[in-house]
Amino acid sequence: MSVARLNRIVERAVPILFDQIEGGRVPVQSEASLQLHLGRIIMTVADLEMTSPRETFALELEKPLGGGGRGRLDVWFRLTTGDGREWRCAMELKFFKKASQAEPNNRHKTMLDIARLEKCGDVADTGFMLVATDHPHYVEWSGYSPDTADFDFRHGERYAAGTAMTYRTPGSKLPPITLRNDYEFVWTDATRSLRYMLLPVATHT
Repeated sequence: MSVARLNRIVERAVPILFDQIEGGRVPVQSEASLQLHLGRIIMTVADLEMTSPRETFALELEKPLGGGGRGRLDVWFRLTTGDGREWRCAMELKFFKKASQAEPNNRHKTMLDIARLEKCGDVADTGFMLVATDHPHYVEWSGYSPDTADFDFRHGERYAAGTAMTYRTPGSKLPPITLRNDYEFVWTDATRSLRYMLLPVATHT
């Protein structure tokens, strides 16, 4: 049941973050500031979630995964329950600005992060991909170029486990990506200018 508690912490923290952005309490202009403020709110929500004096909580930003160039996790946290068992959650974040002009590559990067989260079963019992943007191309664009159309997480789209996604732009060296889980992509109105997608990701070893 403690995986459900981890999920509940994330599902409470993320809307609070965007409420604070909308209200002007926190300025967020980059992925780094989004990460920092999310970490702060997760710590607060986790404290409210704990009921036993023996429960503990720890959070890391940019946690190294180690082994074979696996990189770092944007947000990782651990809840230790009263019986000493540890429950862990991994999160990847993306914050895409319309001005960046890198939309097709960013869609590929998002799917790559989801694939990384799926492989984090050795360090996480559950995972989440959080994408925030002020660019409607990611959310509800009428159609992508056939060269990059595989990388599609617009609102209401679905991905079937095992489907290979290939970046076909001439000269591109971006690797194909295949995910292990089924997904349905749902975007939420967050602020007057931002929308976000909070995607649960089942982790595997």
